[in-house]
Amino acid sequence: MAGRNPNARSRDMFISMAVLVLPVLLVVWLFSQEGDVRPEPVDVASVVERAQTQSPYPVLYAQDLGDGWQPVRATWAASGDPFVTSEPAVGNSWQVGYLSPREVYFEVLQRDSQGDTLIADATREGARIGEGVDLAGLSWERYESGDGRTRSLVSTDGDVTSVVSADTDFAELEAFTSALVEAPPQG
Repeated sequence: MAGRNPNARSRDMFISMAVLVLPVLLVVWLFSQEGDVRPEPVDVASVVERAQTQSPYPVLYAQDLGDGWQPVRATWAASGDPFVTSEPAVGNSWQVGYLSPREVYFEVLQRDSQGDTLIADATREGARIGEGVDLAGLSWERYESGDGRTRSLVSTDGDVTSVVSADTDFAELEAFTSALVEAPPQG
């Protein structure tokens, strides 16, 4: 009859721990892998063309931004049509977004109804600060969110409210806004 191995308890404990810990470490490693999850570019021009035929106001989009900028969102919805969240659009609504070379998201929102609600939502309940600025043929007011993270430029022309927002400083936001051009209605 064989005798008891005095190291069996320690060895068995280490084997049991390895059986439990290795799968957990493997799962953590698999799900913590960072991949290149850069969003797919979108065709802004085709959405601009559709907006031009349906919109009663000129829509704004960026032109000649330079290397590294990527359009990642372009959406148009006539009043009542499904918009970004599949909810009916409040007024005629336009949204276009670009990712900067530093991977900062810049967004342009326009709507011809409930401008105050658009401003509150897009500026993250921001407050007007400082002097206004004239860019891209429009007059803009500066807004900053309560936590200071998001800066926005807001322009109102009649019923049309336009908001340009990004989590960046005003210098970069204004440089982006300077690259905006109007696509006039054609419908």
